[in-house]
Amino acid sequence: MRTKGIVRQRTLNIPHHRSLCLLPFAICLLVCFSLSFAAPPQDTVRTLPSSQVDPGPRFVVQLISVGPAENEQNHECAATGFLINEDGYIITNWHVVEAAKGCLEKAPGAKILAKLAVTNSRTAKAVPCDVIGADVPNDLALLKTERTLPAVGNDKLPYATLDARPVPVGTAVKVTGYPAFSWQTVTQAGHVLWAGSTRLEEIDNPLPAPSDALMFDIHLRPGNSGSPVYRPGGGVIAVVDKRDPLRPAYSVGVAIHYAIELAERLGVRWHAAD
Repeated sequence: MRTKGIVRQRTLNIPHHRSLCLLPFAICLLVCFSLSFAAPPQDTVRTLPSSQVDPGPRFVVQLISVGPAENEQNHECAATGFLINEDGYIITNWHVVEAAKGCLEKAPGAKILAKLAVTNSRTAKAVPCDVIGADVPNDLALLKTERTLPAVGNDKLPYATLDARPVPVGTAVKVTGYPAFSWQTVTQAGHVLWAGSTRLEEIDNPLPAPSDALMFDIHLRPGNSGSPVYRPGGGVIAVVDKRDPLRPAYSVGVAIHYAIELAERLGVRWHAAD
């Protein structure tokens, strides 16, 4: 079994009993963008600049896993997810969960931790998560925090709205996540270059069926797995899955309708974009 997508992992030479107190300072981002996909028609591909902009929406969470490795070392991983309702349900990639298993395999009972994005502190509280369900062929997983994540100030807990309407080529999009050891979320902007069906990297099935997906001109980095792809000021339209190893300036997100179907199959509420 292989993990995939944008997953970053790190082994730290730190005694295991110190792992919990050092958790906020040693984050390794869960992202393994090693997948291949069908190239879109050349006449639809445009190279448009991607830029870091505002910090982005507060419904984005960092997903962290840490467990003991060999020789008194710690194995740490992290990636991105996003809240879809007030009850602490989170969408991310299935390969994020698979990578977390590798970090936690020698820590019985340990769970993935979700840390809510904040704008004025590096020490937001982390809450353990349970894996509620998965859509493995489309590389999606649904998590649930053991308790409600803390809101920021007097605000209510933020959540994403989801938008399954067709997305035309050229649509402006943003991606918010935790790339490259960032303490806070990073938002990047770009445009949809292609929409259609493509094969995601296999997990168990050597010949996976094509999945509905979008390609966009944003260069993503380790840690962005599970990040939301959304219209500026609008709803989430896709979930970051991979980048093209031959064209790293291009990234791919799996269509959000799969996340909606997963939530509905499990009886989980979600909020539609206006």
